[in-house]
Amino acid sequence: MAKKKLTFEESIERLEEIVEKLEQEEVSLDEAVAFYKEGLALSGFCKEKLAVAEGEILLLRKEAGLWQEEPFQSEEQEI
Repeated sequence: MAKKKLTFEESIERLEEIVEKLEQEEVSLDEAVAFYKEGLALSGFCKEKLAVAEGEILLLRKEAGLWQEEPFQSEEQEI
């Protein structure tokens, strides 16, 4: 049986489940490594989906004339 492709929201939910299991349950080393591996894959998927969504939003803003390029400022620089 092929694995069902998860949505972004389902992936986030699964990541939360993995974190909870690792924090609250006694898991074997093999289970912990498997959870970690799954978490990395889910994290990469979510990061990719967010990047695509951000690109689409930026394109829409440019097309609507709402784009203003601003220099990046980290939270530390905003004092």
